[in-house]
Amino acid sequence: MPASIDLLLFATVAQAAAAASLTAFGLRRDRHPGWWWWLAAMWLTTAGAACAALAPGPWALSLAPPLLLQWPLVTLMGLRRFHARQHWPGHWGVDATLLAVASLVAWAVGLLTPEHATWPVVVCGLAVHLYAAAVMFNGPAGSEATPVHFLGGTVALLAFAPGLAVLGTDLATQAPAPPLAAHAARVLAATLGAIVLAFVALTLLFERTERQLRESRRRLRLLANVDALTQVPNRRRFNELATQALRADPPGSAVLLLFDIDHFKQINDRLGHPAGDRALCLVAGSVLEHLRAMDAAGRHGGDEFVLLLRRTNTQHAMGVAARIVAELQKRTQNTPLPPLSLSFGLVQLRGGEDIDAALRRADQALYEAKRQGRSRAVAASGDEDQPVFSESRPLGLMPA
Repeated sequence: MPASIDLLLFATVAQAAAAASLTAFGLRRDRHPGWWWWLAAMWLTTAGAACAALAPGPWALSLAPPLLLQWPLVTLMGLRRFHARQHWPGHWGVDATLLAVASLVAWAVGLLTPEHATWPVVVCGLAVHLYAAAVMFNGPAGSEATPVHFLGGTVALLAFAPGLAVLGTDLATQAPAPPLAAHAARVLAATLGAIVLAFVALTLLFERTERQLRESRRRLRLLANVDALTQVPNRRRFNELATQALRADPPGSAVLLLFDIDHFKQINDRLGHPAGDRALCLVAGSVLEHLRAMDAAGRHGGDEFVLLLRRTNTQHAMGVAARIVAELQKRTQNTPLPPLSLSFGLVQLRGGEDIDAALRRADQALYEAKRQGRSRAVAASGDEDQPVFSESRPLGLMPA
């Protein structure tokens, strides 16, 4: 068996192995746009190598060139779909037209004038490769640009390989290179390109999958930590944030506020649950508007919210409560909701006191605010067993 046939068989097996690896990878995972095009490019290249290696007759040798020169453009079409949201120079219609013209010329010349087909096929391959490489170099930016540029550089280098091989054979033999030798050069170049394509495709797929996993984890963390309706931290996340803050701050320097919407059940009963949800969102927005970056807020449950104001005292916390109420009043002016009022219970945390103990004392203060007629803030001191309600301030809104 001639040495060139041995090389063609080896190249065919190598391409088939690379194509099979990419196929198996895609079949076991979610197939991103572009994967089918890369797969087609690799299997068509494998078919072209097999034509030249296993059936080196006139028809096979005329069919092999179109199958071998298609892979840069088919790969480019896959990249356009994989990066569909990014700008690419040119258009897939130009890719398809160039592929059709080059393939038709290569096939027709190889079929009609096989003895003179070498250089026309080389020129067609050169045009296809350089066009695809130029588009890849000017393709997407960002983290995925490096493997695409590497692929473009490989395509550009392989564009000259068949021509240099044929030219070297011509100069060495002082005669036109035989068709099989020209096919061998094209097959070896296409084999190297297919292996690089498989590597780049797997790299892009892995990076895309990893980025999607990171985004999924971020969304899961958000769902686990943030109340979906009000977009403030949920109770568990608030306890975590508050505990971290207490560890970092001087003992007894924080104030805890527990508050709810007065007569919230009547809003749901009279206007429906969508109105109640709207009221909760308005309260959350008013809270976030007047919260410092170092403070923490959370939805405690139902219509109850909780705030941790760091490095402050109950006098300042009373002012914060009044500003939240004023903001809420302003936000409800142009809504079909009735006037909303809030009742607050405030406690100054003690040294070594945890969030749960402070919440129980704040709940007592909130209950006292309700007992005094609602729409007010009440500060509690003393022990949980013997609370002392040291200050009570009306907040200027009539209960709903």
